[in-house]
Amino acid sequence: MFGAVLSSYNSTLNSASTLFCINVYKPIFGKNKTDAQIVNKGKIFGLVIALTSLFTAPLIMKAPQGLFQYLQIVNGFFNVPIFTIIFIGYTTKYVPAIAAKISLAFFVSSYAILQLVIKPDLHFLHQSAILFVISCAIMLVIGKLKPRKTPYVLVNKNVVEVTPWEHQYEAGTIIVAVMLSFYVIFSKYGLVTLNFVGLQKKLGILWTVTALLVITIRKYRQKSKVEKAIEA
Repeated sequence: MFGAVLSSYNSTLNSASTLFCINVYKPIFGKNKTDAQIVNKGKIFGLVIALTSLFTAPLIMKAPQGLFQYLQIVNGFFNVPIFTIIFIGYTTKYVPAIAAKISLAFFVSSYAILQLVIKPDLHFLHQSAILFVISCAIMLVIGKLKPRKTPYVLVNKNVVEVTPWEHQYEAGTIIVAVMLSFYVIFSKYGLVTLNFVGLQKKLGILWTVTALLVITIRKYRQKSKVEKAIEA
């Protein structure tokens, strides 16, 4: 446990220092600085962050629902809005960058008000889900009213191999099924009921559907291969 905590702490500290150097210090103050000077400033920033966290860490024991729950609530300030932007970015091509900035500001400010001021009797995950839907709607509306002049096209610079894996959809389906299986097993409908026959039936239905989906995906891919071969 101690090693896991240190690993997460070090990775977060290094990431914060890197982001500060690349996105804040270098563009504003370090235009004529050498890499060694920029790295040195990053170390100083990391030291400040580390000392700040050491002095503020004892306050976490006052979190009413424990450390893990507190970390999940704090993570909601950035992981959900970032996922929202990525989700819209992958599903649409005409939403402009300003939409992402407005959505990000809306999500963070609204989430902060809900968590720090209003504190409604609603679980933070439900709050994040509602704000996720609203943020998506905001970006889509902005994209409708003021779309990009040209659709966004991801430029492949051929730095790394990006050929899609042939079995990506089958693997993704199986991974989702495994996740759902764990959810069913450890939910109130799973082991706690001591109804192992019912649990087996639920898992059997889940994996039967998964197998059918995998078979369908494989057949569709094989059919596409044949069609492409005929066209060629």
